Amino acid sequence: MTEYAKYPFVRMLIPFALGVWCYVCLPAFHLSPLTTIIIALALFAVCLITAFSLKSYRYQWLFGSVMALYLVLTGYTLARVHEAEMQKDYYRNFEADASYYVARVYDPPTEREKSFRTVLQLEYQFGDSLPSRPVTGKVMAYFAKTDSAFALRYGDLIAIPASIREVTPPLNPGEFDYRAYLGRKGITGQVYLKDEDWMDLQVNNANPLYAFAYCFRDILLASLQSSGLNDNEFGVAAAILLGYDDNLADEVRKNYVAAGSMHILCVSGMHVGIIYLLASFLLGLLNRKKWQQTLKQVLLLVLIWFYALITGLTPSILRASLMISFVIIGEMICRQGFIINTIAASAFILLCVHPYNLFEIGFQLSYASVVGIVVLHKPLYNCLYFKNKLLDKLWEITVVVLTAQVATIPFTLFYFNQFSTYFALSNLLMTPISFVVVISGMVLLLVSWIPCIAVWVGYLVWGAVYGMNWVVAKIESLPLSIIKGLYINEFEFAMLLAALLLLLMMVAMQKRRLLFPLLSALLLMMVSVTMRLYHSDQQNGLMVYSLRNHTAVDFVRGGEHVLLADSALMADEGTIDYSLKGAWAQRHLAMHPQTIGFDEDFDNGSLRKKSNLVSFNGKLMALWDDDCRVGDSLSYRLPVDYLLVRGKQKPDVQAIVNGYDAQLLLIDGSVPRYLAEKWMTQAEALDVPCYSLREGAFEADLR
Repeated sequence: MTEYAKYPFVRMLIPFALGVWCYVCLPAFHLSPLTTIIIALALFAVCLITAFSLKSYRYQWLFGSVMALYLVLTGYTLARVHEAEMQKDYYRNFEADASYYVARVYDPPTEREKSFRTVLQLEYQFGDSLPSRPVTGKVMAYFAKTDSAFALRYGDLIAIPASIREVTPPLNPGEFDYRAYLGRKGITGQVYLKDEDWMDLQVNNANPLYAFAYCFRDILLASLQSSGLNDNEFGVAAAILLGYDDNLADEVRKNYVAAGSMHILCVSGMHVGIIYLLASFLLGLLNRKKWQQTLKQVLLLVLIWFYALITGLTPSILRASLMISFVIIGEMICRQGFIINTIAASAFILLCVHPYNLFEIGFQLSYASVVGIVVLHKPLYNCLYFKNKLLDKLWEITVVVLTAQVATIPFTLFYFNQFSTYFALSNLLMTPISFVVVISGMVLLLVSWIPCIAVWVGYLVWGAVYGMNWVVAKIESLPLSIIKGLYINEFEFAMLLAALLLLLMMVAMQKRRLLFPLLSALLLMMVSVTMRLYHSDQQNGLMVYSLRNHTAVDFVRGGEHVLLADSALMADEGTIDYSLKGAWAQRHLAMHPQTIGFDEDFDNGSLRKKSNLVSFNGKLMALWDDDCRVGDSLSYRLPVDYLLVRGKQKPDVQAIVNGYDAQLLLIDGSVPRYLAEKWMTQAEALDVPCYSLREGAFEADLR
């Protein structure tokens, strides 16, 4: 009991997080508000009874169990309260009466290839014959690139039409759930606005603190550019120093991911630590008297949280800022805590403020890596001893990288289905360079108002960032620098996560008896993987993917597959990564399949394509185009199992009926929405079975 008493926030965090998870992941078991209140009152009554009536130490576990249940219910309730749809004035509750909304620009707009993107906070709803009504809700807005959109700033009030669409759910297996991602941020709709669709109300209703922070960040970004940083070097420096990654090129981002060094581009504990040390040194004159020391610590707290504000309040910076704040406050009250309890306290506070942080990938990775380093660093570091100081320092850096990587393996496999092979080499080289970048970058921001010095420091920052980019580019070019397609399902993720927690507990508490449950969790995971691999060897079927502006049909046999796709898709690596590779990873298919175009003939024995006809495993698919049209009904219509309509073709189901006896008409996602609706209407009128791929991918099991 004494050992557990050191970590009260760990004991509070686990049931609280479990309550949040239950609300989000078990919607079928949601409790009504009245039921929640009754259970809360019952638990509170039991808690009071056990606290005052049970004097024996042996029954204290009962009080702890009741408190744990109470924390589960608290987490559950807070998650419900923070859900956007549960708000009384949620805008979709009154959507039928709305003509337009008054919205506030919630984030500084960011420039994309064809638009400006920002989040809008809805403030008021207006109807044609109704008074204004206050509403709540956030929507993702895309503005056409115009001068008026470019002039938008954080806090501006604008009027937008009430044509807000729901965010599209994932339409293909294994595709990233963008709707859930936005939903956890409270964003439940999206809208595209042309210049004539919206009106600037010439009013700014910004939070003064955030407005000042964003303005200050823009000044710092301008100072980086004026110091000689540009292109890729500016993008990387802005991401490392200020958490601003909008200027980060896709190629550079890809290189850092492949090298296993993407975390270096995130503002984290190292940045906060350097800010703390530099500021503490500069405020060293305030160490003489007690009141001066208190003033110094207050100034340090203000500076650290202001830096967190201008860097975007990401999970990693929030964790680091909270932890170092606890250290400073501990110094102020002359108390020293335990590092694990401090980590748990920061996580508990962040979840109380916003429970959906629990499902943020950055939140999970940040806490997993820091816990792994804290628990595993010392035991692993002590395994080897080097007299040489340089070798010892290299070993220490390597241990930090290894422990962080071990702790984050379950998350990288589950969320990204990939593993960076050379992560140890990359981080061994990158860590000291990134430290130079952060130190010199902080100095550059401090002296940016002195042109002569700023230029010379800018050269140092540019050289260090250039070296980082060169290293990751070389590592990315090595063979097998990144292994993709390493899929694990929810059960396997849970088992791998359980094994990691048991490993951390076994090391932290030095309890060898935890080795058996650890190995059992790994064994269950391996059994599940083996069963999936067996089923993947037996798979046989086809899948037509739901893609906008593209067409793709997968013919699968065992672990091999052939992709029939248009030439534009074959050149669009981003769409393939986003929409197709998740399905391939789930089914253990090759990440680089054999591809054929729609104008090519093909024959590999099991799959034959001739002109617009494709035969696979006893099924026949026809690809509809203008050359297939038949003027009058024929005495014999070609029987096909599937007929795929794609592109911007004039809807004419009758022409299809004239030439084909189709079991199912498939309207591809590349067909514009207005044309797809006409195809569906005609098919229904002629009693032709029809499915629109805008509803999701079509899959046929042909075993």
